[in-house]
Amino acid sequence: MTRQQGTPPNRASSRKCACSHRPARLYLTKAERHAYLRAVQDESPARALFCQLLHDTGCRPSEARETSAQRVLWSEGLIVFRTFKKRRHDRRGREKLPEYRAVPVSWPLLKRLDRVFGIRRLQKDPDTLHTPLWTMSRSTAYRLVKRVMARAGIHGDQATGKGLRHAYGVAMMTAARPVPIHLLAKAMGHSSTKTTEVYLRATGDEERNLFLAAWDE
Repeated sequence: MTRQQGTPPNRASSRKCACSHRPARLYLTKAERHAYLRAVQDESPARALFCQLLHDTGCRPSEARETSAQRVLWSEGLIVFRTFKKRRHDRRGREKLPEYRAVPVSWPLLKRLDRVFGIRRLQKDPDTLHTPLWTMSRSTAYRLVKRVMARAGIHGDQATGKGLRHAYGVAMMTAARPVPIHLLAKAMGHSSTKTTEVYLRATGDEERNLFLAAWDE
């Protein structure tokens, strides 16, 4: 039997191939985020807080490791991070000043930080004001996150610190009252909202939930 004129060759097989090569999900779903937060409770209070900070702020592990009492703005409800992954020199080769961003956090998180580390006490002492709250190395932080992910039953490309960062972006954009994209870009340290727009293209369970929720409005 000859192929009909105008019909592309191997059309069915190419369609099957496209479906079987669905891009890997790089963020945690809502259910995975909840499982992650439950799993962190098996760590020490200090390490559990490190893991929660990644979840609640979308910061990178290396950014979290720099957190000191001076970076916790208690009355404003903010934590300040030095933004990584920024070019250190401008187009003329001149060294650029470090960039910082302030991220809103919940009062329960701030109170827990104060209970575990004594933030307000540290802020009164010039000798401890700038001392990092966590002394773990970068590799230790990586292993900590992977251990918690495994305990939570989360496996795949999303089971990383970067997966938590992406999960934060997706959660903020898919909330009942989404965070405006320019504010989210600021909180995540993006120099342009073009970078932040990737979270508008949420896939999988989060995307499905958006459509189903529309029927309830």
